[in-house]
Amino acid sequence: MRTENVPVLVVGGGPVGLSTGLFLAHWGVRPLVIEKRETISAVPRASTSLRTLEVFRSVGLGPATEQVGWEGGAPMRTVFKDRGLGVTLHRGGLPPRYSERLETCSPVNPRLVMTHDQVQGLALEELRRRGGAVRFGTRLVGLVPDADQVCARVVDVATGEEWEVRARYVVGADGANSDVRGHLGITMPGREVIGRLNTAFFRADLGPALREWGTHMCFVRNEQVYATLMSKNGRDQWSSHIMDYPGKPDHLAELTEAETIALLRAAIGDATIPVELHAVNAWEAAIALASSFRKGRVFLAGDAAHVQSSAGGLGMNTGIQDGHNLAWKIAAVAQGRFTPALLDTYEAERRAAAEASLALSRAMHQGYQSPEGDPNDLYDKLAVDYLRGMMFYSYSPHDSPEADVLDDVIRPGRRFPHRWMDSAGPGRTSTLDLVGSRWTLFAGPGDPRWRAAATSLGIDPRFHALDAVDEAVLVRPDGFVAWRGTTEESLREALRGLGVRQP
Repeated sequence: MRTENVPVLVVGGGPVGLSTGLFLAHWGVRPLVIEKRETISAVPRASTSLRTLEVFRSVGLGPATEQVGWEGGAPMRTVFKDRGLGVTLHRGGLPPRYSERLETCSPVNPRLVMTHDQVQGLALEELRRRGGAVRFGTRLVGLVPDADQVCARVVDVATGEEWEVRARYVVGADGANSDVRGHLGITMPGREVIGRLNTAFFRADLGPALREWGTHMCFVRNEQVYATLMSKNGRDQWSSHIMDYPGKPDHLAELTEAETIALLRAAIGDATIPVELHAVNAWEAAIALASSFRKGRVFLAGDAAHVQSSAGGLGMNTGIQDGHNLAWKIAAVAQGRFTPALLDTYEAERRAAAEASLALSRAMHQGYQSPEGDPNDLYDKLAVDYLRGMMFYSYSPHDSPEADVLDDVIRPGRRFPHRWMDSAGPGRTSTLDLVGSRWTLFAGPGDPRWRAAATSLGIDPRFHALDAVDEAVLVRPDGFVAWRGTTEESLREALRGLGVRQP
């Protein structure tokens, strides 16, 4: 059996695995990504959140996301109708103070959308361009971690050829039925099924529906069906969660093509419109966290680590942000700048983020099942949870869960806030652009001593003088605040806690 040596093996070539590979390559580690399917998905399933697009911008892909993506409605803006082309029953959305917060909290257009397949395509292209490798049609069949490396046995699905891949680290991003998680013996305790539904992907021309809706997300409830209609390209590509219909069984049940098209036409409200069905699947909406996100040199990300309902739209996004958090840490340890203690921060940080995301998903899914009342009552109730789960989660165990998502306090464990640094117009620079994806130190204009202090402690940050900063602030490569303070000793303590190899 032949042997292949790689620095990092990523198992799973979906949006989470490919994005994790891209982030690793960006930070100087060239991974191998394997995927058992023959190619990336052609079906536009999940969609990006504002924070995910911000993450791609931080690694230089802002222009690419604007070119690939399209403009939908504002986050959580929804129309409720008796039929897609019928009577409007309600219009829903975040309360004004929260929608205004999303309009101003990031340099990214909050209406910009990329779908699951577009994320995969962009990440695949950039991963390869930056030196990473991807092998489709390759499945993991064995995994043995030890103290110094991980030995993975893989097989070519088409030919049956097996070989061994030896890696310093492995990332399991292979979905809810993760082979990596299974080989490690990690469980999903307390898995809670909160719904059973069918999701259809189709093409149809609904004319000016999107302009009339004012958004790309519609809920339909009538005597024939309760379903969503969600635009996937701003034109003619759609998905629909079919949640209820007369005679729907209590167990998970597949729909035939004819049954699916009939239900879609009932949701659209015009039986004469041609519907081109691309795929339909039955699935369980479940909530679960893995008992551990890590075993030695093997890490779990995305659905391998946490699963949730599609309600709230954060599942894929939480997974991509897992990979973003993990990749810079693996790179920093692999390159010798940090001790392995840095990797110990991955699970605690991402478990906190996943818990926020899952809490939103559960509450929103349950709220959507209620047929009565104004949906804005639900958005009022869950607005804080949505902003926290999507954008403003905290990595600090000392942070209050009631911390206001509307403020821009600079606090360790929080994302560094966005502020425009120059006048309006194209090409404006955000404070987040100053950070990009490197260690960055902000201090007052008259206080240049901090860069030398940080360099003496083992890192070489960019330095920026910022009038808005009353104390020195050190920002990590993933955009989160590592330290804020006034003394070199407190800076040293913060870096020591992360595992920096100090000279």
